[in-house]
Order: sequence, then C-alpha cells, then structure tokens
Amino acid sequence: MNGIPDFMACWDYAQPAATAERFIALLPQLAECDDPQPLLELKTQLARTHSLRRQFDEAHALLDEVDPALTDATPRARLRYLLERGRSFNSAGRRPEALPCFEQAWQLALKLHEDTLAVDAAHMMAIALPTTEQTRWHQQAIALAERSKEEGARRWLPSLWNNLAWTLFDQGRLDEALTLQHKCLEWHEEHERVKQAFIARWSIGRILREQGKRDEAWASQLALQEAMDEAGQAPDGYLFEELGELALLRQDPEVASEEFFARAWFLLSKEAGLAPERLERLKRLAKL
Repeated sequence: MNGIPDFMACWDYAQPAATAERFIALLPQLAECDDPQPLLELKTQLARTHSLRRQFDEAHALLDEVDPALTDATPRARLRYLLERGRSFNSAGRRPEALPCFEQAWQLALKLHEDTLAVDAAHMMAIALPTTEQTRWHQQAIALAERSKEEGARRWLPSLWNNLAWTLFDQGRLDEALTLQHKCLEWHEEHERVKQAFIARWSIGRILREQGKRDEAWASQLALQEAMDEAGQAPDGYLFEELGELALLRQDPEVASEEFFARAWFLLSKEAGLAPERLERLKRLAKL
C-alpha cells in the first residue's frame, strides 16, 4: 500500500476489542500521511469494532468525525463510511435507516469498480431486508463475485451461497438450498477450510430433515459427528440438537433423543444470545 500499513489485515472479527487496539496503535502513523483517505478508512473500521460490541453510540460518534472530512478526493473512505454507518444502524435494529446507506454504498462501489466492497454492500442489503426481498440482492452479490477478478470478491462466494441457501430454505425452496450448500461444501473442502466444511455438512443434513429424508439426514449427521471427533473438533451443541430432533422424529427404540438434547442444552446454555425459549425447549426435551 505504498508505505501505508494494510490495516484491514489487522482484523479479527471474532475479537473486536483486540482489533480495536491494533487499529488505535496505527492512528498516529496514518495521521501523518499526506493522503487523508487511509486515516478516514481506518476510523470507519474502528467504528465497526464498536458496533460489533454493540457500542453503537461510540460507533456513530467516530463516524460523525469522519463524515465532515469526506470529499471527492476520498471516495473509498466515503464508501466504507456508508457501509459502517449502515451496519451500525442495522445491528441496533434500525433497519429503515440502514438500507439507504447500503444502497448508496452499492451504487458508489459499482461506480468505483470496488467489487469486494460492492459485494459487501449487496450482502448487507440482503441481510437488512425482509426474507421476501432478500433473494434479488443475494443473487446480485453472487453474480458480481463470480465474474470479478478481485480475489477479495471471490472469497465472498461461500458466504453468499450459504446466505442465499437459508433464504431459499425459509421460502420452502429446499432443492435449490441443498444445491447451494453442496457448492459451499465443495468450496470449503477444495480450500481446506475444515471447520467451515463441517458447518456446510450440518446445513446439508438440516435441509435433508426438512425434506422429510430422516434416515438420510440421520446418517449424514452421525457421519459428521464421527468426522468432527476424528479431527479433534470440540463437541458442538447445534449438532447434538439436530441429532436429538432426528432421533425424536425417527422414534427408534434403541436411540434415546433425551441424551442428545441434554448434551445440546449443556453446550448451548453457555452461548450468549441464544433465545431463552429455545434453551427451555431443549431442557424440557432432555427431561432435565
């Protein structure tokens, strides 16, 4: 980046507080640059570390600092500003305010030929819209990512396929959803992304259950459990929950669903943000 540090390489989305510390350490260096754009971009990413921690006032305060400094000479900073302002609104449940930000970001990214950020904007439009309106934006994001020469845009593909798959799942378009999850699995296996491949396999099993293919889904999830054990992966509450649901449906006298639900409850009760009614149902089915 012509002597300017690649601050995007500092991102760890699972650790926003630690990421913020790395960003703050870069602020003095970027403040000395003749080009104001990198500093403004960095501040938008620092704002995102706050929105990921649900510190929305802090996120908007940083974006308020960035806004008046944006000019025609800082188009990419304006693009990132729009994305992060929209994300901060959306994460706070203020979707009507988020949508114009994402749509403006989409249009600006196309104008600037910033494919990776355009895909991000379309992806966020789909997230912010009701299920019935999501498909078009998922498809636009996928079409752009598939034809783009930017590696960053193409890296979005498995996430986009997955998101569209679950939108189609919610619409009852199960065959299409299953095809997309198989594409996700193939991509992750090809790129040796073991954990993500396991998630795709779980998703395939979940769709099979929805299709009424209980035995096939059961075999698929059992094989996944065995593969995860062999790979040294930690026990997964969502997998045990799914095995419990399948055992309950199959009514096999030799397989007790209660054990699966109990293990699911034990693991998922430690997760922040899981709906209390979901945990209560697991506890009831586990007969705890």
